[in-house]
Amino acid sequence: MDRIPALSIRQPWAELIVTGKKTIEIRSWSTEYRGLLWIHTGLRGTPELERRLGLKDLFTGGYVGSAVLDGVIHLDRNRWEQWSPRHLCSRDSYRPGLYGWVLSSALKFYQPIEGPGQLSLFYPGDRLTELLNQAKSASD
Repeated sequence: MDRIPALSIRQPWAELIVTGKKTIEIRSWSTEYRGLLWIHTGLRGTPELERRLGLKDLFTGGYVGSAVLDGVIHLDRNRWEQWSPRHLCSRDSYRPGLYGWVLSSALKFYQPIEGPGQLSLFYPGDRLTELLNQAKSASD
């Protein structure tokens, strides 16, 4: 079985990614990895942002879906502004040194799966990977 890495993303960004509304994830670091990612959401969300976006009661503390990482692009101010409808961050929040992780094929699990996250890309354990694969198959 191929090992698939996970990325932990704060809510509501994770929800927006797995529903296909956010196709660029902003990070301060790059990766050579390309392919399927499990989308994990940390224990803390951003309730004021959720309310502003019309979202509520978002799941935290586990896996909510998957997306494919197609590429990682260094963002200059021009690209930041051009891509703002895809990354959904304020045009005013640009700072040098950011990367846009280009995502596609978003999938939201019918049922989220509780589980721990980590910083950077990380690999869930074997039992959790089995549950994630089952959830992906059931949600396809």
